[in-house]
Amino acid sequence: MANDICRQVEAGLMDSRTRSFTSVNATIKTSLESAIATLLTPRRNIDILKEALAAKKQGRVYSIAFIGVNGVGKSTSLAKTAYYLKTKGNLKVMLAGCDNFRSGAIEQLATHAACLDVPLYEKGYKDDPAVIAKEALIEAKNKHYDVVLIDTAGRMQGNERLMRQLAKLVHINSPDIVLFVGEALVGNDAIDQLTKFN
Repeated sequence: MANDICRQVEAGLMDSRTRSFTSVNATIKTSLESAIATLLTPRRNIDILKEALAAKKQGRVYSIAFIGVNGVGKSTSLAKTAYYLKTKGNLKVMLAGCDNFRSGAIEQLATHAACLDVPLYEKGYKDDPAVIAKEALIEAKNKHYDVVLIDTAGRMQGNERLMRQLAKLVHINSPDIVLFVGEALVGNDAIDQLTKFN
């Protein structure tokens, strides 16, 4: 990141002149601020509430898959998103329990679903997660739900078998958005996680 910022600052200052009554330091600082702002500006503006409401108008189910490594809060983030969509958009939300790997995952999601008063589509700790998600999307369409939030098992980015399983879930179900839930304190490993999950 530091190298990328330095390259952007250099490119921004190349062949430019310092404005009258402006110091070199101030010019460099302005270029640095611009480089950082460019780096932190998302390439795509995501407004899930707006997108979910648009999908509802089109008569289709909007879906979000939550992915990430173990223990970062995917299920909790999913529950918060369900609450947000239900209360702010008055959308009918269904949860899909596709984490059939971690002991207690379905029970945790069932507790969230009960607290939120939303249905949970789950098959316990068996079956292929990609198939469970597909069936949840079909059931949501048949029962006129607006949004399906897909909970997936946490996995380390180096576990090729589990990463392939996740890729299959995304490929087969084509969720509208795949949200990576990460941990802020993970450091440089975040780059490896994001690269491999992508």
